[in-house]
Amino acid sequence: MSPTISAVIITRNEAEMLPGLLESLHFCDEIVVVDSHSQDATREIAASFNARVIERDFNGFGDQKEFARTQANGDWILSIDADERVPAALADEIVATVAAPGHDAYLVPRLSYFLGKPFRHSGWWPDAPLRLFRRDAARFNSKMVHEFAETDRPTGRLSHHLDHYTVRSLKQALAKAHHYSVLGAEQLKKTGKRVSLASPFTHALGAFIKTYLIKRGFLGGVEGFVNAWIHGQTVFWKYMIAHLDRRTGQRRQS
Repeated sequence: MSPTISAVIITRNEAEMLPGLLESLHFCDEIVVVDSHSQDATREIAASFNARVIERDFNGFGDQKEFARTQANGDWILSIDADERVPAALADEIVATVAAPGHDAYLVPRLSYFLGKPFRHSGWWPDAPLRLFRRDAARFNSKMVHEFAETDRPTGRLSHHLDHYTVRSLKQALAKAHHYSVLGAEQLKKTGKRVSLASPFTHALGAFIKTYLIKRGFLGGVEGFVNAWIHGQTVFWKYMIAHLDRRTGQRRQS
């Protein structure tokens, strides 16, 4: 029998993007959707594609994706997000790869779109996260945000890429930045890292310079500047939230 593939997805209010993803997963034997109490039609849409839907509280991206991995039954896991798509060429490559694998885990190139434009600057391309692996060959770390799968086994790399429609509007970009700032602040507090009043400013400036200049975001035109600026803002508020929460905690203890 051919090896089976389970696609695992975590969601919250993804009714707009989920149908396109699920249509592109026609080659998978199983689809597992772990949903964080969506208030739109996310769960109903997933069920209409015969996905197995599990509702669960959200405790961070890493924790949620690792839980989703443990719920899959396939020989191979394809971890994918609602705003991603599997083009036909990549689908064919995945099926051929798991049929005759040279490795237990594979990096999958990803082409991201920013405000409707393929974005190959600011370190976004080439981007190749670990997304395809035998069920027991990798696991997700516990990071609240910017999580990734980890393995101690040699990895291969697929040739074809995922399409990643990460930022479709400025409104969405700002909402995502706010969400990531809050989660990033929680992650900072968990590490016990000391955050001073100067930290938000120095880290935000460093993030902007690294994204716009060092990683050549300026080659992306207006979109490159907007991306670098929003990244700097996200870092600023992450450190500022952590700093203010620490001060509030100190006042309560005094």
